[in-house]
Amino acid sequence: MPTSSLGDDLKGCALFTGGLNAEYNRLRLKADVAYGQPSFKNKNPYAVYDSQGRDLQLNATANPTLLGVGVQLGYTVWRQGKVSVTPNVGISWNRLSWDLNKIKYEKDDEGQERPLIDDVIGTHENSFGWLASVDIDFKLHGKITDAPLGEGQAHYSSVVRVSPFVTYAKYSNLIPSVKGVCIGATVSYAGFLRLFH
Repeated sequence: MPTSSLGDDLKGCALFTGGLNAEYNRLRLKADVAYGQPSFKNKNPYAVYDSQGRDLQLNATANPTLLGVGVQLGYTVWRQGKVSVTPNVGISWNRLSWDLNKIKYEKDDEGQERPLIDDVIGTHENSFGWLASVDIDFKLHGKITDAPLGEGQAHYSSVVRVSPFVTYAKYSNLIPSVKGVCIGATVSYAGFLRLFH
């Protein structure tokens, strides 16, 4: 869910995410990739008009493609039984990509000016910002097996992870520029392999 002026141009959307985690004791390093398609509220985000105030550029599609990458460092502050809680902070990069219609106006047979699509161009906007989340892990089961390389043993466990998050984004090239935080939550299934001797 986008807020502030970011919410004036874009609606929220569902995200599909995947990632990798590395842990040592209570420290956690995580990297995630997210994909989604939010909806535009503003049909002319670059504010391109002619002298009469008519649109000269419009979104060709209502839903841009959003690709996001986040890297976070976390520390497990609570672990008891099958539940653990890990706050994380880090940085994020987001890229919006979509097509724009260039509009021209021509007179029809009755002398009325009608908008026509003159060209279709692809465009994108990038944003770098901060990211914070809290991982709440619910352990499903665990199993001790031989280590993959044959030295020592490994403990495999699977968890369901609920992660409320907040991330900041700013798109300076839109007119006017938009910025704000996005608030959301992810629900995921994760598998962990811990090596020990």
